[in-house]
Order: sequence, then structure tokens, then C-alpha cells
Amino acid sequence: MTAVRPETGTGTVRPQAAWGWWQRLDATSASMALGVAVVGIVALVALNGNYTGLVVTTGVGYAVVTVGMVAQIGYSHQLAFSQSVFMGLGAYGAALLETRYNQGVLVSMLAVIVGAVVVAYLIGAVVTRAPGLALALATLLLPLFLYELVTYSSYLGTFAGISGVLPLWSGETYAEGMVRTGVVAVIILAVVVWLVMRIMRSGVGLQLMALAADERLAEGMGVNLRKRRLGVFIFGSVLAALGGAIVASAQGIVTPDLVNESAEVTLLIMVFVPGRRNVIAAIVGAIVIEWLSTSTEFISTNLPTFEGALLILVLLIEPDGIVGLCQRGWEAVRRKRVERAVAAKEETA
Repeated sequence: MTAVRPETGTGTVRPQAAWGWWQRLDATSASMALGVAVVGIVALVALNGNYTGLVVTTGVGYAVVTVGMVAQIGYSHQLAFSQSVFMGLGAYGAALLETRYNQGVLVSMLAVIVGAVVVAYLIGAVVTRAPGLALALATLLLPLFLYELVTYSSYLGTFAGISGVLPLWSGETYAEGMVRTGVVAVIILAVVVWLVMRIMRSGVGLQLMALAADERLAEGMGVNLRKRRLGVFIFGSVLAALGGAIVASAQGIVTPDLVNESAEVTLLIMVFVPGRRNVIAAIVGAIVIEWLSTSTEFISTNLPTFEGALLILVLLIEPDGIVGLCQRGWEAVRRKRVERAVAAKEETA
């Protein structure tokens, strides 16, 4: 039976037509993205450009990276530890274009994305040929190389870094510019959330899930392993570069701390502690940990020690993090309820 399309009046949209448009966007993915945008914008407007607003905006930049890591590491099980490298490429790329070559924010952001695609393709074409642990070891050395490069390069500002990075959207005052930058960052994050969720819920997502479960089985099902590995690597790397550019715009400065080994550990903490397969958990983890890193002098000074211990603890107890622990607890409660219901039914019988 063929459904009849309802007539629409001039200048009006029927509810059925609007719902069909929403369904084509994938209602679940679009609803999650819309929720992220609304909550983020309301929070940043309420903070009105104060210091906490700066921390949240910086956390949103990190969240763009961690959402990509959910797809790359959590969902696809691609153990690539190069996110801090591409964060640095995005941040330094935007900083150089804006401060040295007088380019606008839009041009620098687009150039960062294009540059990240090219660099990720060149690196990924080599490193993604290595399986599992070999890929992790190969990419683990990249942050060390880039950190040495930016630290001793006068062109990149050495230890002082590059200051004067433009906000994503300028305002008449610093506070207004910070709110506007945060709003743009949240909108970008919402689009990234929709994109990642859409991929994970599509046929490509099924292929990635099969690839994560068993590569031989996935290959037997017709999945092009090389293509999917490279595609996931490029996708995660581009989001990392985009997140780095957002962080640079929020803070107005780029330093070598953004690309060192501890930065990669911090990103892993942001993903694994809240839940490596949950997009919202990765966003919350990025913002909360960024806030904790600036909350007190004691925490900021000893943060690498806390992060290392916390990561080891999570990996030993529950690899799926807090979300996985909550799910396991909820399942245990449900089992108890079912067992009690069955026992009560047997007693009455």
C-alpha cells in the first residue's frame, strides 16, 4: 500500500512533513545533537563569559576530540594514540594562519580540516597497516616527536607558544566574545555528535562493529578492512584537529603542553573513565576533567599522577568506565527483581 502525502498549504509545513524530515536526519542522532546544543548554549549564556565559561568552552573543544575517540577507539577498537598530535596540528595551524598570515577564523578552520585530512591520510596509509598493539606503539611515539619539534622551533614560538589566536566569533567586549565563541563551539560539537551517532547507527557502523569484534569474520563478510581502518583513522584525526583549533580560539594561545604525552593521557582519561562507547559520557568527561585540572593548585600540579592511577583503576575494574559500571549495576538489580518475581510466583502456585 502506498502512503498518500498530505497536502500542504502555501508557506506552511504539515506536521507529517516535518516529522519525515526529522526522520531522515535520524531522529535519535538529531535529538541528541539538539540536546547538546541547547544545554551547552544555555549554560554558556548563563555563565556570561566568566572564567568558568572559558573552562567550559575549552572543555567543549576537548569534547570534539573525545567524541571522535568514541568512534575510533571505543566503537571501532582502533588503538591509535595520535589524537594529541592532531590536536596540536589543528591548534598550531589555526594560530599560524591567524597571527602570521592574517587569515580569518573561517579560512583557518577550513584550512585546518583540509590539512588534517591530508596529513592523516599520509600517516594513516602507513600506520593502519599495522594490527592492534603495533598500531598503538607506532602512534604512541608521534606526540614525543611533535613535542620536541614545537618546543625548540622559534617559528612555532618555542616554550612560550603562539599568542593572539582569534576567537571563533568576536564581540565588543571580552565577555561577549567568549560567550559567542562558546556558542559556535557548542554548535560545532552538536554537528559532530550528530555525525558520529549517524555513522555508528548506519551500515558503516555495523561494519566497524564487526571489524572491532573479529577482523577475520568482518573480512569474510565482505568488509574492506584497509578502507575502513584508514577511514576511521582520518575521521578521528580530523575531529582532533578541529577540537585543537577550538581550544586555541577559546584560550587565545597555543603552547607545547597541548601536544605532549600527558595531553594524550588526559584525552584517554576523558574517554575511558566516563565510558569509552558513550558519546554523552565523553562530552561530560572532557568538560569535568578540564574543570578539575584548573580547580585547585594541588590538583593541577599532581594531575598526571591522578590521571595515570585513575586510568589503570578503570581498566582493571570496568573497561567501559562509569557508564559500564552503572549498566552492570542496573542489570544486577533487574536480575534480582526477576528472581524475586519468579520465587513469589512459585510460592503462590
